[in-house]
Amino acid sequence: MTELVHLQTLSEAPHFNDLIFSRVEPFLGRRVLEVGMGMGQFTERLLQRCERVVGIELVEEFLALARRRYQGRERLEIFQADASASLAPLLGDRRFDTVLCMNVLEHIEEDVAALRNFHALLEPGGRVVLIVPDCPWLFNKLDRYGGHFRRYDRAGLQAKLEAAGFSVEHAHSFNMTGILGWFVNGALLRRKYPPVGQVRLFDRLVPWLDRLERWIGPPIGMSILMVGRKGPDAHA
Repeated sequence: MTELVHLQTLSEAPHFNDLIFSRVEPFLGRRVLEVGMGMGQFTERLLQRCERVVGIELVEEFLALARRRYQGRERLEIFQADASASLAPLLGDRRFDTVLCMNVLEHIEEDVAALRNFHALLEPGGRVVLIVPDCPWLFNKLDRYGGHFRRYDRAGLQAKLEAAGFSVEHAHSFNMTGILGWFVNGALLRRKYPPVGQVRLFDRLVPWLDRLERWIGPPIGMSILMVGRKGPDAHA
């Protein structure tokens, strides 16, 4: 399974995973729906700071790995679900102050339908916190084998959030230095997976690269962080 290989490769980048979580953490509440939890690589971080975490995942292989990893954790529930289908019958009356969706929306063909489902599950004033791949022109073989339907730009992603009923509260791009490696490996060398050796080298550089990016404020990056808020008077 190509998506599993991609996830396993990313597990070789703990500094980068720390960076990603540091970007989303300021926007997290206490009751979080983690969409596309994969093998649970970020779930432990959520359990350390949240009162309740519900994880949903579509792929059975990922679900099995996550359930074994987190067996017996009282503040965590895990469900198999398609985010673009109605989630209400599965989740009942559970409501959240945060829906967290990191590098998942690009895997969902009906992405606006998924965003509308997230909106319905949020309490008024709640947030959806998204990380998605930036730069549509960069779409290449790595994206296709990683199960991506698309890459985004800020204007297009904002339009989809607004179509689902959200107002955009925050947006920025990051990981500008990752663009070159993605282009060379996916477009020029036409690789299916990022080479593990390159990922490990990049991961060692992440703390310094992140400081540089926060200083210069890059106009583009490999990823977009965008936060949408459900209006205080909105209903499901």
